[in-house]
Amino acid sequence: MAASTDPVQVAFEFAKSEFKDKLKDDAIYDEILKTTSIEQVYDFTDNLQKQQAEKGHLRHLSKIEPFLNRLEEYSKVIEIFIQAKPDILALIWGPIKLLLQWASVLKQSFDAIVNTTAAIGNLLPEFISVTRLFSQNTHIKDVLALFFRDILDFYLVALKFFRLPRWRYVFESLWPKYKDKIEAVRQNIERHSHLLRNDVQFEHIRQEREAALRSEGSHRRQEFWAIKTDISPIDHGKRSVESSVAPTVAARYTWRRQDIPIQHRHREGEDMRQSPLCVPQLYAQLEHIGFVCLPLFDFQLASDDDDLRAIVCESTGDDLRSSTDGAVHVFKQLLAYAGLVYIIIDGLDEIEELERGRLLKYLLGLSKDCEGVKVIISSRSEADIHSVLKDESTILRVDHKNAGNIQTFVNQECQTWFRQCNFFPETETEIRGLLAPLASNSQGMFLYAKVVLKSMRWLDDIEEIRNELAALPESLDDAYGRILSRINNLQPALVQERARKILGWIGCTPAPMTVQEIHQALKVKPEDWEGKPRFVHFTVKEYIFSPNVSGFINRIEVTLDLAVTCITYLCQPHHDQECSNEELQENVLSGFYAFHDYSSHIWFDLVLGCISSEEEKKLIPRLTNPLRFLLERRANNEFSRSKQVPPQPRLECFKKACPEVYDLLCNVANFRRLCEGAEHSKTKDTSWINQDPLKISLVSVRIYKVMDELLCRTETHKEMCYCNTIQNQYGRRIFKCSVVDCQFRRHGFETRSARTKHTSSHTRPWKCADPSCEYANGGFVSRKMRDRHLDRYHQSKESTNSFASDSVDDDDDIQPLIFDLVRANNVQAVAALLSHFKSKFSADSARMGELQCAAAAFGSTAMVDLLILKDGVAHSDQLISAAKVNNIGVIRSTAGRPHREAALTRMWDIIISTKLLGKNRPGTALNSVASTTRSVKLAQYLISRGVNVDHRTSDRYLTPLHQAARQDSYEAAELMRFLLLQGADPYTRAGRAANKVEDEKGPKNISKWLGKSWDALVAEAKEELGRGNCQTAKVRRLAPKPNLAT
Repeated sequence: MAASTDPVQVAFEFAKSEFKDKLKDDAIYDEILKTTSIEQVYDFTDNLQKQQAEKGHLRHLSKIEPFLNRLEEYSKVIEIFIQAKPDILALIWGPIKLLLQWASVLKQSFDAIVNTTAAIGNLLPEFISVTRLFSQNTHIKDVLALFFRDILDFYLVALKFFRLPRWRYVFESLWPKYKDKIEAVRQNIERHSHLLRNDVQFEHIRQEREAALRSEGSHRRQEFWAIKTDISPIDHGKRSVESSVAPTVAARYTWRRQDIPIQHRHREGEDMRQSPLCVPQLYAQLEHIGFVCLPLFDFQLASDDDDLRAIVCESTGDDLRSSTDGAVHVFKQLLAYAGLVYIIIDGLDEIEELERGRLLKYLLGLSKDCEGVKVIISSRSEADIHSVLKDESTILRVDHKNAGNIQTFVNQECQTWFRQCNFFPETETEIRGLLAPLASNSQGMFLYAKVVLKSMRWLDDIEEIRNELAALPESLDDAYGRILSRINNLQPALVQERARKILGWIGCTPAPMTVQEIHQALKVKPEDWEGKPRFVHFTVKEYIFSPNVSGFINRIEVTLDLAVTCITYLCQPHHDQECSNEELQENVLSGFYAFHDYSSHIWFDLVLGCISSEEEKKLIPRLTNPLRFLLERRANNEFSRSKQVPPQPRLECFKKACPEVYDLLCNVANFRRLCEGAEHSKTKDTSWINQDPLKISLVSVRIYKVMDELLCRTETHKEMCYCNTIQNQYGRRIFKCSVVDCQFRRHGFETRSARTKHTSSHTRPWKCADPSCEYANGGFVSRKMRDRHLDRYHQSKESTNSFASDSVDDDDDIQPLIFDLVRANNVQAVAALLSHFKSKFSADSARMGELQCAAAAFGSTAMVDLLILKDGVAHSDQLISAAKVNNIGVIRSTAGRPHREAALTRMWDIIISTKLLGKNRPGTALNSVASTTRSVKLAQYLISRGVNVDHRTSDRYLTPLHQAARQDSYEAAELMRFLLLQGADPYTRAGRAANKVEDEKGPKNISKWLGKSWDALVAEAKEELGRGNCQTAKVRRLAPKPNLAT
């Protein structure tokens, strides 16, 4: 009979295999196995110290002696206790030798690894003494296995760092991240040392291991939810996407081929496509959100599984937020691990045709690439969807053969209705008979049956019910028409007005309104600037804007009404800055601010909604007066106006009617743009409120703080507290997030603790280690996002501390080294060595000049800043070098910096006057300006010096106008206008370009920057040139548009 396997030896073998798998480098693993004893380590350290002594760089290697001594004891103990094999012992000695060897190339790294090793050595117990003392403990071997894992964890973290490419150049930036990981290992070693005692039991060891796993799992969960919150769509006055994702993991339906209980989406002619019939797992209801569902699927699938959460955490925010391919890549990884997964897309027809086509492509690709993925799509039978899916899916018409299910629904609704109304039995029988045709008349639409039944509940008189059911509505529109007809006949007239107003508001609002907001909004009367709000109730119905429905509501009119209501409300006295805190408290408790958050964030969107229609001209006067009054009442005297406010073509209609209102709206639009993603808080630094041209943000901050102070600080309420009063006025979710750009700013939470947990997701604890980086303070929501940032943006940058001049052993090496670094564009490394280079060649100005020319020819903007441009002064010789090689980086460096533009034009004066450049070089500079800074000033300078406005090397290349046309920006639009006025040909076409000038995105979108179309701009330029108004001496008349027929 075979001998039973020792579980401790199995633990050692498992730790060894895990180390090898995570190392992911067989060559290094083989190198590690070559060192099998402490003698080999000592031989290496002796040789290393000799080399350091010869260079005068002797380091404190004696610090690691305690670590080596403890490892020696540990190796002897495991040889006795578990008969450790040579490869196990090699994993104790090989990595430390390799680490010392790799780290020795840089003083900072060598000191860091020595100090870290020494710290761990001081924590390791004296294994021989301890094991002799507690030799009677049968679980001592299990503790030794824990230490083996800890030692390998330390080695693994350190080895991974020193395997990074160019780690020596970014040591100071990256080492702190890995040092944090080693600190976690150090804490494990410290805890495990306490397990070496007589009374330790296996339960203690199990608990210790589980504690470590729980700690890691908790960290992962926090990181996962932080990423989820960060990626979740921001409200911005629109519907939260989260609210559209049903909790379908808990609510699953079992599908059967014979009897399919499908919950209909209530849309006429809708069909369900599935491949094959399945149990739904992941669900997204699409209402203009498209690819947002992909990251939502990632979070749904991973939310209850630790391994899947780890995959999400190993991704980055960029993968999930802005890159469709990135989100699909992460989703594929999750699907590959999860096995059988079912995806439901509901309402595919509700998003734009182009977007749903792309979404279908990705979903079909997933179903083919990922085994075990099943997709079901619910949609109307649109032609584009049918053409894509007809050969790829099984089609089910859910509005066919479902009359029996609709009849069951009718019976259930009737039963509920009868219980509430207490009809006589004979009346119930009569109503059932009148409703008998309802299921067949519904034509497969559950919604039709639902609307008819719900409308019956409004009727109290049995005779009215008989009349209504005697002739059922012919269609869904007819059913809604009857409801609106009843509303239009309500008495008194005030009730009718309120009902229509509520329905209109619900239909036109960019964001859902709460009951409390409707209550207060109903009591705001236009031009009642001094009014106090009171409350009534409301109901919501659908299909209110359809002209096909009798008595429909005009969407434009109700949008205007709601916009004016919001503006009027914000101008009322309870929003005055002069209100004391006591008055604010009284107003909060009276419910006066239930409409504040909605109106303060939505009024601007409603104004835009009013002017986006064909009826905008007649609405402008009706909007101008309220907006002018808003400016008078709520103008912010401390407003910090931005230096550059982007033009708002959509608001041009206000410019002639009321310039001050136009200026206000442009500043409001700019303020909202600045707030996007800025995470401005109402509780911390509130200096951002002066970016708001109105005092609304200031009042919002004060209201938030006053309400928060009135609420209890703990879950246990104080006696006579205000919590119930505030909940009655503002709803149950009264604990709002303080971050202005957060979707929970309006939705809130029911408890303070829930809000606190959410608020922690706004903190970004993973900071960039480079103090000059913008993320050094802002940070990232996950470790992986920070790591990716470091690898992407700081990997090639040498820290001035880590690449000190004393790392260059020979002064003769500094010249070729620094020239190589300039050519490699390693700015920080050059900065670190520059003073040493200058001191060595202080008497050799030519050497410094050569370095500056190299920077001009090969360097980036930052390199030119460092070596050439000092305090706005340009060294012309070096800039000439840049011009001779047409260094686009130099031209790009002038963007938005007038002193640099002046320096560049002075340099061009020199090279053009002295003919240092070939005939094509100045023209090439014009192309570079058009493709980089798009500066009208630089373009004007070059054209005035004789550069051809349509310069290009050959017909295969783009003209400057075509270069500018490829950009969609205000600067590009202004440059295109300037070039046209200088005679640029708008009809030229490059041989290698697929598009004509007019087909590029710049001309297509130019109206939003200049307020006129591309054709109008071309015609205007042609007219100006015809009158001879061009300022340039050498211009060409605008060519006529070619006849495409010829």
